[in-house]
Amino acid sequence: MVKKSLLMFLVITVLATGAYGGGLALSGVGSKAIGMGGAFRGLADNWSAAYWNPAGLAQLSQSEFNFMGIAINPVPQYTPEFRYSGYEVGYINGSPRYPKEQTHMAPNLSGFYKISSREDITFGVAMFVPYALGSSWDLFRPNYSDMAGEFPQWNHEADLQVIDIHPSIAKSLMDGKLMLGAGMSIMRGHIEYRKTILNPTTLPRPHDNLAVDAYLEGEGWGYGANFGMLYKLNDKLQIGISGKTPTTLDLEGDVRNTLYTIDNEDLRDISYGSAANAADSALVRYIFSPDPRNWTNDASAELKLPADAGFGIVYKASEKLLMTMDFSYTMWSALDTITVSLEQSTSAGAPLGGTDSAMVIRTEWENTLRFSLGSQYQVSDPLALRFGFYYDPSPIPDETFSPLFMDIGTKYSANLGAALKVSTWELGYNFEYIYFDSRDIAEDIDVGREVDNYPGSFKAYLIANHISITYRF
Repeated sequence: MVKKSLLMFLVITVLATGAYGGGLALSGVGSKAIGMGGAFRGLADNWSAAYWNPAGLAQLSQSEFNFMGIAINPVPQYTPEFRYSGYEVGYINGSPRYPKEQTHMAPNLSGFYKISSREDITFGVAMFVPYALGSSWDLFRPNYSDMAGEFPQWNHEADLQVIDIHPSIAKSLMDGKLMLGAGMSIMRGHIEYRKTILNPTTLPRPHDNLAVDAYLEGEGWGYGANFGMLYKLNDKLQIGISGKTPTTLDLEGDVRNTLYTIDNEDLRDISYGSAANAADSALVRYIFSPDPRNWTNDASAELKLPADAGFGIVYKASEKLLMTMDFSYTMWSALDTITVSLEQSTSAGAPLGGTDSAMVIRTEWENTLRFSLGSQYQVSDPLALRFGFYYDPSPIPDETFSPLFMDIGTKYSANLGAALKVSTWELGYNFEYIYFDSRDIAEDIDVGREVDNYPGSFKAYLIANHISITYRF
């Protein structure tokens, strides 16, 4: 029988529209904020304040729109050591594996439209992409040569993108010394995911595990909010506090499955001879087919995105130099499990006996504390130079780690950037380098056990180039 937990490893990752941050999150939003390492909660002086600290929107006198083109070159490497009780099951062990594409070109359009401003109140709508990660890997080759059909080369793939439509309001108090703000997240998420699942049988090796190619696609909505405060201590110091609520994306879609059966008439006849009853004979007919078996299940799931809270400080060292520092705490432990519901398949090729109606996927992510530093030096009235750094631990423990996540280990990011103002336009460039701590997972997988991680060695670094155009009106 086809193993019932066909989605037991539903992980949500995606093709990036920004450089990779922690968990499912990007490094941040907005070229200026990213260029300053995300140390932006205490400054929050452009449209991206809607993401970092909505109180900062009270500082805006105009609407702002931003287009950013990003060239991302991630260089992850995974060397599998994936076995069941010490024997090979089809993973390409001992050989370094790399994702399908090494460079991602991604446009990103975002901004803040200021609808009104009166009595020190600012209201508007921003749009940005807060979550986006992804990769495609060739990790598996079925180890039974009499397999029916052709197994896909890129057999472990994932893509997720979340767009946040973000109406926000901010108010300035105490003659501009205190600013308060809040926003609402209206999130739309789209997921695509592919993974190989091994279906155990009672046949001897190498037919004791048959390969199932499981492909999930779904989309849905989620809602949340964020809030913030800015306070000017004096002419040189300003502090900011901000946070956001957790958000649950309710996802609807389907799972398309392909079981790669055995095209071996001699072994089929032997198995028929061993069948004890009609049910056993039906199972033999199902497994021994000259063509792969295909079926589809309707599916639904909840993806819990985390709450966070952060504190930032800005020091105006001189008329030209700003220095910023930021701490943020992200509660990734909300993503402890993912519950997936499956509708009974009505496909002609569905497995005998159907599939589970619900399942729980173990993730067990951990909360993280990110530290960021940034600075901006105003060389002249139109030209500014920026520097940023952040330290961001991975929330994903060894016990549930997958190469489909780019979050291999603790990240150390360095950014260098510049911005040039020309009338109502601003041109920006930012270079980002992220180094990931390596990770080694040594764990033998027992036969029949639900797989929660991928044993082997992981390492990565990433280079990203950002070119941005900002228009203010």
